Amino acid sequence: MQGHYQNNYFQVVTILPKESALDILEKALPVNGFNRVLVNARGTLFKDKWYQKLKPSLSPEQTIFELLVPGNLVNQVMNDISASGDLDGSGTGVIYSMPCQQVLFLANQSDNLNYEVPVIEKEIEYKTNVEIIYCIIQKDKAEAVAIAAIRAGAHGPTVAYGEGKGIREKLGLLRIAISPEKEIVRVVVDDYNSISVFEAMVKEGKLDTPGMGFIYTMPLSKALVNVASVATQKNELAHQYHIIKAIDELKGGTAWRTYGTESSNIENKCLQNLVRLSCVINRGFSQPVIDAAMNAGAPGATTLSGIEEGRVELPEHGIHINKEVEIIELTMSPQMVDQVMKAMISEINSSHSTAYLYTQHVNKALTYLG
Repeated sequence: MQGHYQNNYFQVVTILPKESALDILEKALPVNGFNRVLVNARGTLFKDKWYQKLKPSLSPEQTIFELLVPGNLVNQVMNDISASGDLDGSGTGVIYSMPCQQVLFLANQSDNLNYEVPVIEKEIEYKTNVEIIYCIIQKDKAEAVAIAAIRAGAHGPTVAYGEGKGIREKLGLLRIAISPEKEIVRVVVDDYNSISVFEAMVKEGKLDTPGMGFIYTMPLSKALVNVASVATQKNELAHQYHIIKAIDELKGGTAWRTYGTESSNIENKCLQNLVRLSCVINRGFSQPVIDAAMNAGAPGATTLSGIEEGRVELPEHGIHINKEVEIIELTMSPQMVDQVMKAMISEINSSHSTAYLYTQHVNKALTYLG
């Protein structure tokens, strides 16, 4: 199977309430455009009243929507999704874009290159000094880490479900106590808050101890984060979240939040300038590809299940149906990327599966290194 590399691509990610996600996306983008991957997730709401904590946790269902977009269409696609979902005013969604270093399609993706999305005329104001933090942690540990991120100044952590492969097998007898089931917390933060939120998540998750997890940050091109983080009562005129947001607007940013904070030595333990290699492949074909990556030197992998919407066509019936996929994510040093990609591509070609791979820069990462 022949593939072709693309350099000027971005990953656009939207996080929406599950009940409205498909309606918003259908309004903004036709089904046959791009690679539309949907992943189930949940949000996080912090309960700061003592009586609220007597009730079950609040974890609103969400849909993560990911697609790869040519650079010349990124602004248009983001504006159309933001306007369709009223993301700059409703307080119910997140959208951001991340540059890709290189993209390899192992299938015919020509419909991606000349596609024109419907333009919705609305001016959207995005933040540009932003990062995203990913935290891969053991099952049932994500809520505490997400709450720690909110307390440190983050808004709207999202939790998805995955499986860790590779690192657990290297832990010897300790692997008996480590479940392969993982939760993946992602949160968009301002540059000003990145260190404090990162450190709060590391401390809460004990991520610098054996087998607890892995955390890393990635640069974003721009983002719009307008999602609630605190559970409030309907009759409350203003909550701390709204007050802080108002001060952000008065101060022209969030830098004021860092005054008086102290940094720990966690930054000194971080690995710098890594690469995340992602592969979206038909469901059921991921394990041999992961094995090939491990044999080529990849330190570990995380997989998530998703739906590639409308990618299987039935022309005789005039319909598109969804295809189940798996998203493989591996983080490694830049020197390893070529050999790992070659091994994965060889395995994908031998299995005759369709897939696409893309690489993105990782600013820093932390895990237990022994």
